[in-house]
Amino acid sequence: MKLKTDYNYNRGLSVLKKASKSFPNGSGVYKFIDSSESIIYIGKAKNLRKRISSYSIDNKQTRRIKTLISLTNKLEFIKTPTEIDSLILENNLIKKVKPPFNIRLMDDKSFPFIMINKNQKWPRIRKYRGKQTSDNIFFGPFANVSVVDEVLQQLEKAFLIRSCSDNIFNSRKRPCILHQIKRCSAPCVGLITSKEYCDLVNEAILFLKGKNPKLKNSLVKLMEHKSKQEDYEQAAIIRDRIKAISRINFEQYSDLNNDENFDIVFLYKKFSQIHVQLFFFRSGKNLGNKDFFLSEKLFEESETVLRQFLIFFYKRNNPPNEILVNFDLKNTELIKKVISPNKNLEIKKPKKGKKLELMKLVGDNILASSKDRQNISENEPKVLKSIYEKFKLKNFPFRIEIYDNSHLSGTDAIGTMVVYQNFEFSKNHYKKFNAKTKSDRIFDDYKMMAEMIERRFNFSKEWKKELPNLIIIDGGKGQLNIVNKILTEKKLHNIDLLSISKGKNRKSSEDKIHTIDQSIYLNNNEKEFYFIQKLRDEAHRFAVSSHKVKRTKKMKSSTFDQITGIGKKTKYNLLNYFGTIENIQSASLVDLKKVKGIGSETAKRIYKEFNKIV
Repeated sequence: MKLKTDYNYNRGLSVLKKASKSFPNGSGVYKFIDSSESIIYIGKAKNLRKRISSYSIDNKQTRRIKTLISLTNKLEFIKTPTEIDSLILENNLIKKVKPPFNIRLMDDKSFPFIMINKNQKWPRIRKYRGKQTSDNIFFGPFANVSVVDEVLQQLEKAFLIRSCSDNIFNSRKRPCILHQIKRCSAPCVGLITSKEYCDLVNEAILFLKGKNPKLKNSLVKLMEHKSKQEDYEQAAIIRDRIKAISRINFEQYSDLNNDENFDIVFLYKKFSQIHVQLFFFRSGKNLGNKDFFLSEKLFEESETVLRQFLIFFYKRNNPPNEILVNFDLKNTELIKKVISPNKNLEIKKPKKGKKLELMKLVGDNILASSKDRQNISENEPKVLKSIYEKFKLKNFPFRIEIYDNSHLSGTDAIGTMVVYQNFEFSKNHYKKFNAKTKSDRIFDDYKMMAEMIERRFNFSKEWKKELPNLIIIDGGKGQLNIVNKILTEKKLHNIDLLSISKGKNRKSSEDKIHTIDQSIYLNNNEKEFYFIQKLRDEAHRFAVSSHKVKRTKKMKSSTFDQITGIGKKTKYNLLNYFGTIENIQSASLVDLKKVKGIGSETAKRIYKEFNKIV
């Protein structure tokens, strides 16, 4: 939402004073509304009249509160039976309306877990996002998807548990490649007994719950036993499993109990900068951290911002047993009732011990990071000059275009262009590119990038108006070379090129900057490093959000809708059985008939539709 410039402090103050007399006592939600009838702020109050009156007290009016008052043309309220009702209503309204003066989490995705389907005859281990159930075992959340993938690979090597879908598992006639590379025990074709497989699953669960020393000692004893029996083949297998377990590296803290599950939430607020850092600790293991940079328009006290953040985040992501925060929060009982009404949850500031040390460590990190980012924001013209000089650019980068793409397992691919000019992001110039490229590969990142650049520089009237001084690619040397080739063919020799790729293990602190001639590791304290990351991160955010919108639209206009006799229940059964639309498209008539609720005629209609039989 874009704020109107109808500022009138006296009018706003008059509205406030009138409301402070007419608003009722008791709990509820109140709304600040501007002259265009847009809601610009939503708050909750234990006592509506007292809360509104507090805004008009001169010594409590910060610059931001004065700005809010100056934009206010009207105040409205919704009375609630209890304070917790007001808290829930506030949260729902903020999410729905997205007022500019309230907290908004741009990255609202759920975090990945490792899941084991415990109740299946042959349990499966896999990466999972979404609602958790008591029927399965979950470990996480992980801050980084790539870490999950790495851990899953090592878990497969250590415990030989299947990761394939039920559909693939039930149709196997011979062991797959994962068995050949010693990452699966091949239960699909009976190469392991049910009891043996169950033992492997239980061992994996023990490991994920932090019982690794006990597990490793047990395996060492078993290996020695097999060696004494001269069963050297089994001993070698167990040895490889011990090695695989040892390779699963989490940062561990010796003073922590292996059974402890907690998050650290640290909020830093200074002037217009609001930075939240979130760390996940499960079974004494550090599963990574996530940064959130909140809207600069927020004016509320830190306590209110933190309270809203906790509710926003943990209403979408299951909370652990304990949430540690960096200052004392009032009314934690109310927050707990909203976040997790049926769970024993603690929200507190640590007072001593290892957890207090961890909190201080997080604080040191966030202060350093926030300071660097603040300096960049305040000195972006200087940063651009430094980039111009450091990378020996042909032109000063007044206009920068940043390119990225997003897809889900190769589907619904979309490319995006973000524009930075006049020392700010120019969102009116952002562009989306729906992929037209067809490839034999699941997804060809190089072809998608080539397609975007070709379409960007087609020299139509709209695009001809303004060319970039600098192009930044989210990718490595390969993508950079492709873009350079296209620009050369179009004789655009005056545009500079850079790309930024993820470092080892996808750590942002190890990102690498590429030019045509060289690859450079910038010091992660350098202002140029943070600035280029900032541009890349905005391009990534826009790509992911655009892809999400595209995927949602596709789901709403599914191919199923064009097939007679296919309702919601049948759709669900099909997707539940096959996993993806692509699998349904390639399914045989025999396979389609195996799905619950689908008879011969319905199976034929589906098959004809997907196979274009008329």
